[in-house]
Amino acid sequence: MLGHAEDALIARLKGHRDIALLVRTVGTLPKVPEKELLQRYYADAPALYIVPGRFTVRDSQATMIFTVAGVVRNVAGQEQARKGDGIDIGCDHLVTLAIRALHGQRIGDCGWSVTGGEMMDDELFDAAGIAAVEITLESTPVELDYDYGAAQIAQLPGAGAGAGGGADSEVGDFTRFHADIDLPPNAGALEYASWLAEPPIYTNSRPDADLDVQLPGATP
Repeated sequence: MLGHAEDALIARLKGHRDIALLVRTVGTLPKVPEKELLQRYYADAPALYIVPGRFTVRDSQATMIFTVAGVVRNVAGQEQARKGDGIDIGCDHLVTLAIRALHGQRIGDCGWSVTGGEMMDDELFDAAGIAAVEITLESTPVELDYDYGAAQIAQLPGAGAGAGGGADSEVGDFTRFHADIDLPPNAGALEYASWLAEPPIYTNSRPDADLDVQLPGATP
């Protein structure tokens, strides 16, 4: 469900006329070693990234929530990077472009609305000559039993093979559950991505709490 929506959102951003002309990079938020992360942002800018999403459930309906992260650079300083200077686009321009492409649109299997956003205040970004903004994007509620990506699933090896076959037979037992818990003021999607890295990166922030449950059959 989330992966299918992520692909659809990226495709919509890439297909938008103004974004294609003005934005260098559109894609999933990159996962690279910490020492290379700021250099990657600098090289990609101006960029729009979709941060892997999450969902909430109420009354058998799911609402998907994604973050769109925008990154720009400007050698003239942070104010110009945020606002633009008539030559290079700024974070405000990325917000406008993302809203035009996504807000109030039906993309993939549901409708989408921009519900908020904020500038990122990070000294490391300042030192690297980049500025970033995050936009929160929510879907309309969809039924949990909706057949997401049916065409793609049908193309998987073994799909429809019946009992004993199909993709489920390749999935191992669920033996461990881990969750990172972040309390307000939240660290933000860029930091969440660093927590999800392998191994996790906790240089700038850490979860306020975590939950780790070992289920029967887990390796000690």
